[in-house]
Amino acid sequence: MTSTQLKFVTQTTILTKLPSVLKCNGPKLVPFFKTVAIFFILFPKAKYRTADMFYLVFKCLPICSLILFILLHGINLRGFEYSYSRRILTGLAFSLLGDALLVYDHAYFIHGVVAFGISHVLYATAYGMRPLRVFMLPFMVLPMIVIYLMLSGVLYKPLSYVIYAYIGLTMFMIWRAMARIKIDNNEWTWTRFYSFLGGILFATSDALLALDRFVTPLTHSQILVMTTYYAAQLLIALSVVDSREDTEMNFRVIQETDIIKLVQEHGKRLSQIHCDDLIALVSAKRAFIQQTVANTPIVTILMEKKVQLGQNIVLFFNRTPIVLFIKPIQRPKGD
Repeated sequence: MTSTQLKFVTQTTILTKLPSVLKCNGPKLVPFFKTVAIFFILFPKAKYRTADMFYLVFKCLPICSLILFILLHGINLRGFEYSYSRRILTGLAFSLLGDALLVYDHAYFIHGVVAFGISHVLYATAYGMRPLRVFMLPFMVLPMIVIYLMLSGVLYKPLSYVIYAYIGLTMFMIWRAMARIKIDNNEWTWTRFYSFLGGILFATSDALLALDRFVTPLTHSQILVMTTYYAAQLLIALSVVDSREDTEMNFRVIQETDIIKLVQEHGKRLSQIHCDDLIALVSAKRAFIQQTVANTPIVTILMEKKVQLGQNIVLFFNRTPIVLFIKPIQRPKGD
């Protein structure tokens, strides 16, 4: 990374601290905070059973606001410049689908879990597989064991497979979010920390939901589950703000654009040269190269070696009896 890029990334690191992010992007996040407040005012304790569609709309509005935030922040739906933002946006879309399906959990509970599992896969692909950092995997296995022991006696077989697979995808997403954090001051970015903290809050929300649904009812479960869930999605959405992936990709695009401009400029210069002048220039260069090669002592040495090699071959044949090169005739034994 050049000094200009390092300076730019340092500036963006300062700007991506949470207070700065909320201050700079506050107007874009106003719909999210308003819809979250309205949701908790309307549904403070438990799910509104008498009008599921009414509950569905206000439950999904905060995620719609985060999708709008990413779109307003800037995104390119084609090319590779904003691949990180696109994957986070798609993950939010599948989370929105999961929210809608879980409203009708009596019929679409597994479908909603699968939708959230796909969102975790999309988040993990946005975070990437480099650096790998396999040594972090044991920290992911321990929560899976705890949740397995907590739910092993209360889930029936088909549902348990789906739940355990979902837990594995959640831990995989958190692992990739943790692996991309770099402690070095030159490599540290708050956006990467947001994605990791968002993954932790997402897992916390899922654990609280599973505990309340399958083990024992929790007091104020609605507030606990949905607060951690919305906070997790907010932090994951904020990770697109000046993310290092988009910054590095934009630098590559700028460099490629400069190369294309340079090639076009040289192309214009070549187009201004007359064809006869170009042929004369090439002929002169060819004659110069031939003259240089002819006057080089190396050519004379090679010619002397060639003559000496020919003389050695003639001398070899003169000294070698010709009988050595004649195959003896084998006579029959009867003669």
